[in-house]
Amino acid sequence: MAGLATISLVAAGCSFGGTETVTVTTPTTPTTDTTATTATTTATTTATTTGTTTTAKPADNPAVRANKEVQQDLTDLGFYSGPINGRYGPVTTAAVRRFQARAGLPADGIAGPQTMAAINLALGNDSTDAVELLQTTLKGLCYYGGNVDGIFGSGTETALKAFQRAEGLTADGRYGPRTAAALAAAWPDRPSSCSGKNPSGGGSATGDTITIGSPKLSRTFDLSSCTVVGRGIEATGSSLGGYEIGFDSPNGPGGTIGVDSADLVLDGTVRTITISVNGQFRAAGTWQGGGAWTAVGTCSD
Repeated sequence: MAGLATISLVAAGCSFGGTETVTVTTPTTPTTDTTATTATTTATTTATTTGTTTTAKPADNPAVRANKEVQQDLTDLGFYSGPINGRYGPVTTAAVRRFQARAGLPADGIAGPQTMAAINLALGNDSTDAVELLQTTLKGLCYYGGNVDGIFGSGTETALKAFQRAEGLTADGRYGPRTAAALAAAWPDRPSSCSGKNPSGGGSATGDTITIGSPKLSRTFDLSSCTVVGRGIEATGSSLGGYEIGFDSPNGPGGTIGVDSADLVLDGTVRTITISVNGQFRAAGTWQGGGAWTAVGTCSD
C-alpha cells in the first residue's frame, strides 16, 4: 500500500505568496532502476591520457554523478523513492514524468532545460549540481567552453546538441536516458587535452535565464538584462536560432511578453507571475490568437 509524502515548499524561493503544499504518493518499497550503462556496470574503466594510463572508477564519472543528483533532487521533492545509483532507467524516467506533470510541463521523462529550471525553482536554488556535472562532462569531452555554473542555458544546450550529433542521437539538447548513457560511456575515453578544438557551447552573458514552454515555442533564453521591478520583471535576451525575447511585467500580472525571430513573431500577456526571494520566478499567460505559455527562470542581477 502506498504511503503519502507531504512536502511544503518554503524558505528560499520555494513559497510564492504563501506555503505551497505538494502531496504525492510514493511507493513504500523503493523500486530499483535496472537500466545500466557501460560506465556504471563496469567496475573500472581505463582511460588513456598523454604518456600515462589512468583508471576512472564509475563513482568519479561526472555523467553518472549527474544522474545521482537528478535522483537526489527528485527524492528531496518527493517524486523518487528508488536508490541513488546514477542509472537513468525506467524508474528515474517515471519520477521525472511525475514531477513534470506536477509542474505543468510536458511529461516526457526527459530532463531538458525547462524541467531542470523547474526543479531548481522547486528546490529554491539558482542552479543544481546535476547541471554543473553535465557541464563538467561536456567540458571534459571538449564540447562545452562556458562556465560551469549549474545553469542550463543556451550554451549548455548547444554543447549537448553537438555531443548528441556526434553520437548519432537525436540532437534535441535534452538530457534523457540515451544521452545520459552515451555521456557516461564516453567519459573514460575523453581526450587528455582540448587544445586545438573549438567547444560549441559558451556561457551566458549574465547567468540569468528564462525557459518558455508552450505549443508554439519551447526554448531557453540567456538573458542579457534582467531586473526585478516591483512585483514583476523586466528582461531581454536571446536564444539559439536568432530568437529574441522581451519580458515586460514590472507590476506583476498584466505585463507583456514578446518573442521574435526571422520566421516567428509571438506576443502575449502575462496573467500570473511569482518571484522568490533569490530572484527565481515562474510566470504564465496566453499568446495573442490563443495558446497558453509557461515560464520559469532566474533574475539574480
